[in-house]
Amino acid sequence: MPFSIGVFGLAAVAGYFLLPIFLSKEVVRAYLARTTNSEAEWRDYLLRPVTDFLDTRFHFISPNVISLIGFALVGFLAYLFSVKADYLLIFAVTLLAGFTDMLDGSLARNAKRVTKTGVILDVARDFILVLVLSFYLISYQFLAANLFFWFLVGYIFLGLIRNLEFKFASGKFSLDEDYKFVLDRMRLFIYIVGILILILTPLSESFRTLGETLIISSIVMTWISVLFHSAHLKILRDERVKV
Repeated sequence: MPFSIGVFGLAAVAGYFLLPIFLSKEVVRAYLARTTNSEAEWRDYLLRPVTDFLDTRFHFISPNVISLIGFALVGFLAYLFSVKADYLLIFAVTLLAGFTDMLDGSLARNAKRVTKTGVILDVARDFILVLVLSFYLISYQFLAANLFFWFLVGYIFLGLIRNLEFKFASGKFSLDEDYKFVLDRMRLFIYIVGILILILTPLSESFRTLGETLIISSIVMTWISVLFHSAHLKILRDERVKV
């Protein structure tokens, strides 16, 4: 744990003090790809038939309701793990819980029903899903605890830095100030895919190797995200001071 804190701390310091020296603020902002347009557009396009159907036929099913269904599925997953249910059933429910993560955001954007509460629910559901899956897979000895702690430390570092980004911007909720780097979503997606594959470890030890490889890739992406977000934080702070 202390070593992982030092490694991510190094990324934060290097990003804040060194990266702005070598990269202009325009380049840093280009890498951040605000509002994750490139990542969200293809997902919103693929899910538009589903979101249009929900918005026209079942308008009462809001994005927040989808997020709450995701919370319920996470609770169901915890129950399935506790009773040692069949791993294929756990795999299927995990897929469904992950689908709610894709659907709520796309429904919100496609139907123009984005809210601050929805964003908070989405982030909270993702975090709880990761915690529940990781805890039980560690207890099943499918996931190495040190990999989870590395991911968790990076998650916390990135969360703290992004909160400071909002503080030095307007401090108000805005899609234009989402400040998500293209790797921010990928790291979480790849971690959850790695977890999904680890659930299949009883089928073959090869799934453990593949799952752990993906989780390590997610940790590396988190380190890069911390680096760039720290540089962006420095840019925002300098602009705030000049005002």
